[in-house]
Amino acid sequence: MASRTPAPGAIVDNKYRLAERIGGGGMGHVFKAENVLAGRSVAIKFLHPELAENSELAQRFFQEAQAVNRIRHPNIVDVIDAGVGEMGPYIVMEHLEGEAVGSSLQRLGRFELDGAVATVIPILEALDAAHRVGIIHRDLKPENVFIAYDPGRGQAVVRLLDFGIAKVIDSNGPSPRTRTGVVFGTPDYLSPEQATGDAPIDGRSDLFAVGVLLYELLTGTRPFRAPTAVATAFRVVHAEAPTLAAAGVNVDSRLEAVVARLLQKDPMKRYATAGEVARELEKFCPDPARRVLALGRIININRRIALTPPHPTGMGASPGVASPPPPPPPMSLGDFERPLPSAREPMSVGAMRSGPRSTYDMPAPSVPHASTRVVPMAASVRSVDSGQSSRGDHSHATRVSAEPVASPPAPRIPVNQRISTLTSAPNLLGSMAGSPPAAKPVRAMSARFPGMYQVRGAVLRAVDKALIEDAGPKVREQIIGQLPQRYADDFLNDSINALVAYDLEALDAYMDLATSLSLHEPNRWRALGRSAIGGELHNTVRSVLRPAPDLQIAIRRGISIWSRLFSFGTWKIGSSAPGRVLLQVGEFDPASLALRLWVVGVVEETARRAASYDVRVNIAAGEAAFSPELACELS
Repeated sequence: MASRTPAPGAIVDNKYRLAERIGGGGMGHVFKAENVLAGRSVAIKFLHPELAENSELAQRFFQEAQAVNRIRHPNIVDVIDAGVGEMGPYIVMEHLEGEAVGSSLQRLGRFELDGAVATVIPILEALDAAHRVGIIHRDLKPENVFIAYDPGRGQAVVRLLDFGIAKVIDSNGPSPRTRTGVVFGTPDYLSPEQATGDAPIDGRSDLFAVGVLLYELLTGTRPFRAPTAVATAFRVVHAEAPTLAAAGVNVDSRLEAVVARLLQKDPMKRYATAGEVARELEKFCPDPARRVLALGRIININRRIALTPPHPTGMGASPGVASPPPPPPPMSLGDFERPLPSAREPMSVGAMRSGPRSTYDMPAPSVPHASTRVVPMAASVRSVDSGQSSRGDHSHATRVSAEPVASPPAPRIPVNQRISTLTSAPNLLGSMAGSPPAAKPVRAMSARFPGMYQVRGAVLRAVDKALIEDAGPKVREQIIGQLPQRYADDFLNDSINALVAYDLEALDAYMDLATSLSLHEPNRWRALGRSAIGGELHNTVRSVLRPAPDLQIAIRRGISIWSRLFSFGTWKIGSSAPGRVLLQVGEFDPASLALRLWVVGVVEETARRAASYDVRVNIAAGEAAFSPELACELS
């Protein structure tokens, strides 16, 4: 009998209520769900109904549950339950809150040294445990490595996913060969012996994939990348592995040697065990606490802690835990590199550093004005996409250094200082001779938001320039006159750097005053967003404006740019009717109504120019300040 298609609201085996679809692939769908008896959030993977009747595929589907329970390692996603119900075969796993490394790479371009090492070591420990019980993963890639927030421990952890095509080795027999004519895995991460399919494979095949992953984390590009899957597999087998230096990243010669040994064509010349590789990598970041902080920076752990309920019930929580541990120390000014496509040179990370850290040093442009509020772009933005071409090569002439870097002078404003509101400073308005009083006070950020979120200077510049064109310089003078002094200076001196990260509070205060003094109709912010594409943001989005074959491709291109303007928000394309594209921006609660409408205008005008027709945008959800999601349907 044909299986029923899984859908939100459906009940699985009288135990699990399905919520939204959160993933999937060629074998099936993954849904977030809740155990209706225990109240626990879980993830459920279903085999596609059309595949469920195939006994071989069903057996391979359940192999993941068997493999995971055979290994039982904390760095492997836990399988809780499995069965066959009205919707076919399913596997129940722990639900992870965080981000796949593939999405992190898409957003960040590449990882800092600490972050790369901190990501790979737990994977090696998980693989070491798997290999000890005779299981080879065979499909290690960024999409199958997840950095999750563990609310019980109050820190980031790494989980290895998807043992669906794992191979079990019989300890009493020879190493298995892949069945003739069948190659499992993803071309970029295949070992040579996997690619040819005619040689025995063992745990050292996974170590080759670890080498590819580590190379990609450090450089932003894959070592054997080619235009097609066949060409990529050919390069894996025959091409010499490039060095990190060849990708423009100079590292300690010992680390270069580790990567080179992992990428050896002959398995005998690679490391013997995953544990041996983990011990080698620990030398480059020996402090476990430092590695934990590096992982936390990747997924913006501070925000997740701030939004976690006081009594966690997720993974790692125990009945005796009343509240999560205190958050880690505030992120330093050099913690994040988030390359923004632009005609200008990338902003120097070294110029924004507040202490010793092993990071990338990049060529520095001119130094911003002294009053610039420079802060790290927090890593909570996720640009969600899929497919081999979704993540381009991001290599730059770069040096990875473990040497301390001199700190710049401290910013004038403390990192977590809130802006003064006009409610608490009524004399600020009274001192403005000839200026009309504001319709309402400047709204301060919510108590849990100050200092946590940032926007690129490009957004501040675009909003400022568009407002001058729309409302005139006199209104702009009134706005700047009423801004807190620490934000007003950069506007007055035209010293806002498009690539530098500024407190969201600065933009919030500017927009709030502009709305009170001039832009009384909220949709005027949407018009300002549209005009920004033809003005200050034109160079930023220029690569998106080239003609696109269809609207969805144009939006995918746009996501890669728009998401980098903010340190918050998860951007993806959702399911929609034919001929329409649904753009969803989750975790957008810090955004005011004015900012939301401005973003809609930016999206609308970018899409219209790329699609070469009058694209219509309807706001489907989130047309209210501080809503968790903003959703737009384009047609």
